[in-house]
Amino acid sequence: MRTHRLAALCVAAALCVAACSGPAPLPSAAAQLRPPPNAAAVTDAIAEAGLRAQLDRLAAASAGFDTFRATGTAGFDAAAAVVRAQLIAAGWTVTEDRFMAPVFEDEGGSQLEVGGHSFTGGEIKPLIYAPSGEAAGPVVAIDWDPHATGPGTKGCKPADYGNLPANAIVLVRSGPCYRRDEVLAAQAAGAAGFVAVIPGLPAGVVLRPTLIPPDGLAIPAAAVSAEAAQALADAAAAGATARLETHAKTRLTETASILSELPGTAPDQAVLLGAHLDSVIDGPGMNDNATGVAALLEIARALAGTQPTATIRLAFWTGEEVGLQGSAHYVRSLSQSAAQAIVAYLNVDMVGSPNGFVGVYDEEAAAAGSDAVRALLAAGLTRLGTTPIGIDLGGGSDHVPFQQAGIPTGGVFSGASEVLDAAQAATFGGTMGARADTCYHLACDTMDNVNLPLARLLTAGLADLTVRLATTPSLISR
Repeated sequence: MRTHRLAALCVAAALCVAACSGPAPLPSAAAQLRPPPNAAAVTDAIAEAGLRAQLDRLAAASAGFDTFRATGTAGFDAAAAVVRAQLIAAGWTVTEDRFMAPVFEDEGGSQLEVGGHSFTGGEIKPLIYAPSGEAAGPVVAIDWDPHATGPGTKGCKPADYGNLPANAIVLVRSGPCYRRDEVLAAQAAGAAGFVAVIPGLPAGVVLRPTLIPPDGLAIPAAAVSAEAAQALADAAAAGATARLETHAKTRLTETASILSELPGTAPDQAVLLGAHLDSVIDGPGMNDNATGVAALLEIARALAGTQPTATIRLAFWTGEEVGLQGSAHYVRSLSQSAAQAIVAYLNVDMVGSPNGFVGVYDEEAAAAGSDAVRALLAAGLTRLGTTPIGIDLGGGSDHVPFQQAGIPTGGVFSGASEVLDAAQAATFGGTMGARADTCYHLACDTMDNVNLPLARLLTAGLADLTVRLATTPSLISR
């Protein structure tokens, strides 16, 4: 049974007891002795050593699994067992939210033949949820610019592809829409194959987007290295051909988000924090997002033995990297009253970026009440001696289903592919012109890729906000 449904049943039962059987029994002496959490004490309890210990446990759990902590894999299950054990040890109740989810598998053997070269292995990767397939034909480059440092302006509409020749393989750089929209537009325009490139990536680096939702995709689609992209661009300029072959599949499997709770004295109010436990299939995901998981586990440990006013809930989501599946499933399952009871949802997705910044969510699409969450979080981080900046992640993480449901949202973020400008580099001690995390979604996202001082700072700011909201829920109005 899901946590929120169980909580609703418990509340209903408590009301029946009060109405039908006289006064409810007084809380036990042990419950009365539990103090409310103190923001300063909880914040002070967040330390680099604790975060490192949690990260080491997660790294050890998924070691030896070639798909790391990807949803639907043994590595994910092993990491989930670590999370459960840590929460139980801290005195939190633990449940699961189980459901069936589509899981993508790269079967290996994909290749691209162009200009006399054969690109295989780490130089070509099927896009997540794209079907297996083969295409051979002329190459057409859409809005190609080898010197670009950002997205293009074309590729989102069938008209952007013009009159494609038969069996065309299109080379498309990232544009002003989701990659799935580009693939569907190319497909509608008659393309037989799709190759995605992202400007500015170092040599040999391949980032594969996720095509959400997976339905409607009919042509092979892959991401390739900069070298392969240039070979395709040269073929397009020369009117030459290429051959693309991909091997992948999508299957349904059961998975589960882990939910935990520290009961408060006001059962109709809850502060919910979430971090995704799953990694991509291409890397160990220590910054993305073992750092967020470690942050929540250390907050759970720091809050142990206290009793807030609003119940504090922690969620460790499954399926974030393949479509925000866990958080979306949870929100869809909420009753109207359960959704209304959530004071705020606080998201933690990447807080230890090696060239990172102190970011707080400041999103145009956020629900009413989110500005107050942002202001409180920014004030807490300022008290900790830093200067936070606002960041809009758009549809990129687990807060989105909550904001779409009208629930106030907020969160902390240290950066992914964002490039630091001069002011940010000076403020946060980073390198100007470099990405916040050059190992984002790659095999090098190991423990060596985690900035522990930054992770501690952002976790402490989140802990401060959690206590303030849980002890005074009226700080947020909707």
